[in-house]
Order: sequence, then C-alpha cells, then structure tokens
Amino acid sequence: MKKLELEKINELLLKHYNVFHADLVTRAIQDDNMPIEVFERGCREIQKAELMEDNEFVPKGWEKV
Repeated sequence: MKKLELEKINELLLKHYNVFHADLVTRAIQDDNMPIEVFERGCREIQKAELMEDNEFVPKGWEKV
C-alpha cells in the first residue's frame, strides 16, 4: 500500500479506536505474514478491549506486529 492510503486508513481507525489500537491495526494490515483469520479475530478482540478500556491490549498472534 502507498503511504497516503495507509494514512487514510489510520485516520479512519482513529475515529473508532484509541491511538495505540489504530496504529496496531494499521501495522497488522501491512503484515503479509498474518493470516486473515488471525486478523479478523484480533479485530474483534480489540473491539471488546476498547469497550473495557483496555487501551494497550494486543491480541494473540499480533505480538510481532
């Protein structure tokens, strides 16, 4: 992806997540080694963490992102 595309995605994510999680999701999108199933599960887990105000939660499988 181009830098501008990533910046737009990050800007959208900031409307829904805190800075830590928005950046984490943006980096996960760029990770070619992460399977889609791990990405989808992690996004669901981040949504739950956001509701619980767990602001630096990292889903399993996302530790190296």
